[in-house]
Amino acid sequence: MPYSSKPQMWFWVLAILFLLWNLMGIGAWSTEMAAPDLMMEQMNEQQQELYQTRPGWYMYVYGVAVFAGLLACIMLLFKRKLAVLLSLVSLFAVVITTSFNFFNGAWEIINTSDKFFFLSVPVLSICLWLFARSAQSKAWLR
Repeated sequence: MPYSSKPQMWFWVLAILFLLWNLMGIGAWSTEMAAPDLMMEQMNEQQQELYQTRPGWYMYVYGVAVFAGLLACIMLLFKRKLAVLLSLVSLFAVVITTSFNFFNGAWEIINTSDKFFFLSVPVLSICLWLFARSAQSKAWLR
């Protein structure tokens, strides 16, 4: 049975939830870019050392992850196929930053609530990409 070309209500709800999630990511990235001292105040000594020794490319890749994710959500709301590509770009950037953090020892020095976000970012990034692909396969995106 073919799908209707008109998205269901759950499509809009999920697209808006993903948009809000990515806006929070933009907020976190912006804070790190504009006020790194604010971030440092909340960290213990080990975390500060890890934070200060990140390579220069890290914040650029982090920015790609959040801005591509945000644009993917906007494209979903406008029902554009570009959402699939942008969500995949965001996913790749998330995998790069998460892998760097994991292999750099961040997992061992972060607290439990930070571990939740550490894991939820790649999981939600995968979900966004799968959601965009699903919407495209249902012909909801032009």
